[in-house]
Amino acid sequence: MRITSQMLAANQLKAGIEPSSKTLLDYIQNDDNDSLTSLLSKKIDTSTSSLTKKLQKDAYKNIKDDADSVTENAAKFTDEKSTLFADAERTGDYSAIYADIKSVVDSYNKLYNTLGKTSSSINTMCSNLLKEAVKENSETLSAVGIALKDDGSLSIDENKLKAADTDTLKKAFGTSSEFAKRLGIIGSNVSSLAKANINYVTNSYTSSGAASNSSDDLYSLMTSKFNSRG
Repeated sequence: MRITSQMLAANQLKAGIEPSSKTLLDYIQNDDNDSLTSLLSKKIDTSTSSLTKKLQKDAYKNIKDDADSVTENAAKFTDEKSTLFADAERTGDYSAIYADIKSVVDSYNKLYNTLGKTSSSINTMCSNLLKEAVKENSETLSAVGIALKDDGSLSIDENKLKAADTDTLKKAFGTSSEFAKRLGIIGSNVSSLAKANINYVTNSYTSSGAASNSSDDLYSLMTSKFNSRG
């Protein structure tokens, strides 16, 4: 049996309920805030905002993790208490140095790749700082087999690395290494900016999921973390 709006209204009257003049179609098509379309739109907007926030936070977390890895690997060489070279010279075994240099290259490439996954002026700036650090130390890095590729990543010639003498290795990655120090600073600053972005994204949405109007200029906050050398 087909149930009509009139039948529903009659039953409402029998039950002592004031019948509504609106049909289900009215609720779907109506433009007011109580319409089904409006309520569904609010739900979709909230879900979309939540998803966007999660994706942004995940992206910044990946950047932070990769930047921390760069800093940690660079610190293996710049730490004044490091015994890497002393141990190698004493034992004649340079395998730990080769492995740590490769870790620096790998972490650089991973961070550079992660920064390139999302298009933003800040990520581009960070990527450029990484490349500049390599270019400014290209001669010393080349002497140990490390070169900047066209895509911005680093390549390493392990044969050339292992053929380098101790002084050449120290110049590129000793405690006074300009490249390692610069890389450590860049990694630390990128990590701080990623953390600031995570906090910004977390706090930039209201409880309803809509973006709030923050008075903070995030771009200024982020660019202030860097000087011309990272």
